[in-house]
Amino acid sequence: MHVQQADSMPPGGRERGQRARYLQLAAELRADIAEGRLNTGDLVPTESQLTARFGVSRFTVREALRQLSTDGLIRRKRGSGTIVTANSPVLEQSFSDTRSILQYAASSTFLIEPAVLLHLSPAMARLLKRPEGEPWFHIRGLRIMDGAPEPIAVTDAFIHPRFAPHVPALQSGEEALFSQLHRLAGLAVGKVAQEIQAVAATTAEALALHVPVRAPCLRILRHYFDESGALAEMSCSVHPGERFSYTMAIEG
Repeated sequence: MHVQQADSMPPGGRERGQRARYLQLAAELRADIAEGRLNTGDLVPTESQLTARFGVSRFTVREALRQLSTDGLIRRKRGSGTIVTANSPVLEQSFSDTRSILQYAASSTFLIEPAVLLHLSPAMARLLKRPEGEPWFHIRGLRIMDGAPEPIAVTDAFIHPRFAPHVPALQSGEEALFSQLHRLAGLAVGKVAQEIQAVAATTAEALALHVPVRAPCLRILRHYFDESGALAEMSCSVHPGERFSYTMAIEG
């Protein structure tokens, strides 16, 4: 039945349907883990079992399991199958280029507040390495993962005033702000400068992230430059240490 429905879809419809179905399946499996039907250390049902249980293709099952692996909920153990490794998502990401950042954005939802035009305070100017009093559109938001009971990051984003006509159109969702600016204003990112610091949560950050004040966190600062080298966007994201993992491969 499922195959016949997919074959009857218009061009492009089958791919969209598969994407939607694997996300739905991933959400159902997350719920099994979060609600204790699958506990840490348990074996995840096999691809064949999941295919039969949910009436979906192996492709859909594999994509759903890949999503759970990205969330840090499961991992494949040689000789044993796939096991549950956590009962809530831990975002593990490797940022090697803008595509990696887009994948990070697509794996979660960014809920933003309305933009406000401000002038950088002395403290914020020092943090962002910009002149004090410089004008920027400020957007604060929380990043949420499906199935996670708490936010994985609080982010302060800063958009250059030259994008003022497009700032009101920036929306919450899975699309990164710089990607939205590319779509709305033709921004082509040429370089991203990134700095990672170990910090203690401030009172405001602790309140937003539901962690104790001074809890260990990772702070990621990014400066996005267009192809001409002009600064277009800045962001400061604070992640609770137990909810985020940064990975990097170094080739010798």
